[in-house]
Amino acid sequence: MGTQECPPPIWLMRQAGRYLPEYRKIRKTSSSFIDLCLTPNWVTEATLQPIQRFGFDAAILFSDILLIPHLLGQDVSFEKGEGPKLSPIDLLGFIKDAYRVDLLEKSQPVFQAIKQIKSQLSNKTTLIGFAGSPWTIATYMVELGKSKDFSKVIDLAKAADLDPLMSLLEDAVVTSLVGQINAGVDVVQIFDSWASAVPVQLRGKYVIQPARNIISRIRLEFPNIPIIYYGKGVSEIYPEIIKNFSGVCFGVDQHVSPKWAAENLQTLAPVQGNLDPLLLIEGGAKMHQAIDEILVELSGGVFVFNLGHGILPQTPLEHVYDLVERVRCHK
Repeated sequence: MGTQECPPPIWLMRQAGRYLPEYRKIRKTSSSFIDLCLTPNWVTEATLQPIQRFGFDAAILFSDILLIPHLLGQDVSFEKGEGPKLSPIDLLGFIKDAYRVDLLEKSQPVFQAIKQIKSQLSNKTTLIGFAGSPWTIATYMVELGKSKDFSKVIDLAKAADLDPLMSLLEDAVVTSLVGQINAGVDVVQIFDSWASAVPVQLRGKYVIQPARNIISRIRLEFPNIPIIYYGKGVSEIYPEIIKNFSGVCFGVDQHVSPKWAAENLQTLAPVQGNLDPLLLIEGGAKMHQAIDEILVELSGGVFVFNLGHGILPQTPLEHVYDLVERVRCHK
């Protein structure tokens, strides 16, 4: 990870995906997005494309956080321009049936892809595996993909009726991440993209404790595996998550001041972030200024350069080249 003596490592969330013309070609070949995510050769190709093009310091497994509910038995589909759609489920019935699913067996295509990717990656390039957090996955499952409408999932949380699903998903996330580590990933990241939707009074129960449980359970099997936690909009509770843990890196979103992150988080743990994806689309002087601010403010400690959220499909390729060059040339 980067320090003031050398440029930080750089990779981008969603770096394997729709902004790349080579990815769009293989997407047309697959019958569905889920089909693509469960075909090892396509996953391998999509994961390696941004490494081959930009030379990022890390590859992130091409997959999706909704692969877990799909493998557990909920129908998940993706329609162009509309995002994910999930089938309605009877919550208690689904949970009962899901506990009968052999998630490790169902995930074998993913693990095979990891092995293929590792065999083709330079040993200088880190391979990152990932999963969504229980809360973020639950929002999609309950709201059926309408991830910005949280009324139903919040009502369930307030009544504690969400708890059985959260327990199921915690187990599934641990199973998935441990399986990915066994298959060969070097780092795992937990995406809690909708953490800020949790009412403040419930964040201990639905954000902090699940994150700590997952980290603890992974560390029982892999004491030294690096773990990245990305909670969008909840950086202020990171100190509670990190308590008594080491080897955890915190991803910060684009709304967090790099100066604040340096003063409040980087003294506790490595930091990852946090260029605004919209500035990467815009490029030019504003992007350069933001990149330089992040590099200056965070150069006093350990950090990884990244975006504050995933790269957007309309991002110009030349701006990504520009970003990588500016970070790599920083002194």
